[in-house]
Parts: sequence; C-alpha cells; structure tokens
Amino acid sequence: MEATTTYELSLVKEYVSRWGMKEAVRELIQNALDSASPFVYEFITEDHESFGLRLNSEFTTLSPQTLLLGATSKADDKDAIGYFGEGYKIALLVLTRMGYEVGVLNGDRLWKPRFRFNRRFGCEVLVIDETQLPNKVNNGLTFQVEGLSKDDVAEVVASCLRMQDDIGAIKQTTMGDILLDRPKELYVGGLFICKTDMEFGYNVKPEHLRLERDRQTVSGWELAALTCNMWYETKDYSRIADLIAQECPDLEYAKYDSPDMVKEACYQHFREKDPGAVIAKTDTELKALVKQGMTVYAGGGGYYTAVSSSRSYRAENHAVHRVEQPHEALTLWLSANRKAMRGSAIESFRKVLIEEKSPNWKA
Repeated sequence: MEATTTYELSLVKEYVSRWGMKEAVRELIQNALDSASPFVYEFITEDHESFGLRLNSEFTTLSPQTLLLGATSKADDKDAIGYFGEGYKIALLVLTRMGYEVGVLNGDRLWKPRFRFNRRFGCEVLVIDETQLPNKVNNGLTFQVEGLSKDDVAEVVASCLRMQDDIGAIKQTTMGDILLDRPKELYVGGLFICKTDMEFGYNVKPEHLRLERDRQTVSGWELAALTCNMWYETKDYSRIADLIAQECPDLEYAKYDSPDMVKEACYQHFREKDPGAVIAKTDTELKALVKQGMTVYAGGGGYYTAVSSSRSYRAENHAVHRVEQPHEALTLWLSANRKAMRGSAIESFRKVLIEEKSPNWKA
C-alpha cells in the first residue's frame, strides 16, 4: 500500500541521541497509561529470540495535529504523566533510528515512521507515512514495536509496575503507594522514573509529583516532603516514630513539623528507650544538662523536634538551665549593687573576685 499522506516533522535523526529502547518504549507506555482507555498490552513471540509489543488504547485516536512538537491534549490533565507534547514522537524517532520495526494503527489509518533527507536543511528528519487501511482493522490506537530481544522485554517490564506480577507489600495512601519491598525505586503513575536515596520505594499519583522535562528526575525537596506526608497518612505511628528515630531519609521533613499523633508516638518511643532522660539538641545544652546530673539523650533532626514539642514531654516541665559561671554571677551582682558601693570597693571587687579568682573556680 502506498502512503496517501506524508507528514514531515521538525525532528532531526540525531535528536535525544542518548536515548535508547528503554526510554523510547517507556514513552509509549506512558502514552497508554495517560489515555482514558484501560491499559492493555501484549508481548508477542515472533521467534525464540525476537518479540513484539502491542500497546492498545481502545477509545483513543491521534489527530495529525499531535505530530506538531509541543502539541498535546494532556497539558491541563493533572492525572497525566506526560504534558510536554513530545513523548510518542520522540519514541518513534528513537526506535526507528535503532532499527526496530514500528507502526501505529490509528483508527482506520496506519502510521509508519521513517527518515527522509531534507534538502533545504541538509539533514535527515523524521517523517510519518499515513496509509488508509482498506478495512478498519483496529479499534482505537495501537503502537506496535517489533524486533525486541529477551533483554529488551525484561527492561520494558521492569519500567512499568502494571506489567509486573508481584510488586511486594505496599501501604496505600491517597497520594500513591509506599512500596515496602522495592527500596529506592520511584514510580509515577506506575512508570519507573529513577532511583532515589529513600529507604523505601514509591508509586506516586501524577498529580502529586511533577516530573522534570526528561521525565527521569524529580525535585528532591518536593519528593522528601511528599514521602513524609505519605507516611503520616498511613497512621502507622509506631513505625513512623521508629523511622524518625533512625533518621530515615523518607521522613527527613519531620524536622520541620509533624502531626500531634506523630509527636506523641516519638515521645513514647523516647520514654521506652530512656525512661528518665531529657533530650538535648546542641552540645552546649547537652553539657549543661549533664552537669546538673541529668541523663541526657543527644538527638537532632526530626526526632528531637517531635519529642521536644510533644504535649507529653512539655507537660513534664523540664527546666533546662544553663550552668552560670562564678565570674558571670559576680558580674551580675556587681551591676545590681554598685550604686551602694564606694569606687574603691567596686574596683577591688572587680579585680580580686571577678578578674583574678572566679575564672579558676569550679562551677
């Protein structure tokens, strides 16, 4: 069948040269996940060493306008992962450049990507050949990728939670799932984004975490605030307190504030560990308390903030007094009483008791 229409895109063959199969197929999966249709996929065995992938969106078709760079119907969709208007076009470019056989069954039309030399610009650019199908053989939109290896298939499956049979234990929240058995893995809308410094894995709903343009990085502070709030929502206060005490990075933002129930849980955790102790944040405070004969826990970060600001700890009415040095006490006394003293007495008091003797006294 000859193409009835050819669309030339302003994408050179070398665009996103660092992308490979995994990044490209991930964009196609993202497109399917973002559609209003159920997520339907299929791996087809072509022979023992070659496989094909079908991604179908039943209630969706693509208009030629979406081939324009930046054109997208998802810009205002808070549930969509992609919103820059580049995804599937770049995926077609990369897969075609790498030699995979790619096709798009778009309603009653077939789109096939290829490269064509543009004389005006002196380089190869991506074009899409559109062919009218004699019979409507496809319901909706289907991306087809042929020539995948076993390793390719494994990479594709690893990039999408929806393709995996067992993702391990989870804790559900309104912002997404905490993946207890998938340390450091970050997914958004079921799509793998990157490895993080977090102790646990997370599958975040797209409306709660915007991705950077490459869709492989996120804002670190935004992620830290989000994971903290996700744990708060679980109401697993005992575990939360334990994680805060361990300085778990997932709860780093507890150092700024936390709900009252979390504070009380941290207080109980603290009391179980050190029944008669008080908590200190700085070395100066620690030394002062130790000099008073107190059992002191030296803490910081979220644990100190939660325990010290909890209602139960504040109700204990700990008086944290700095130990006043002798020369400081005498100086204050002199300042308060010098009006009743003669000049010579003031001078002698300062010289003998304050400047010479008291600095050597023990507190």
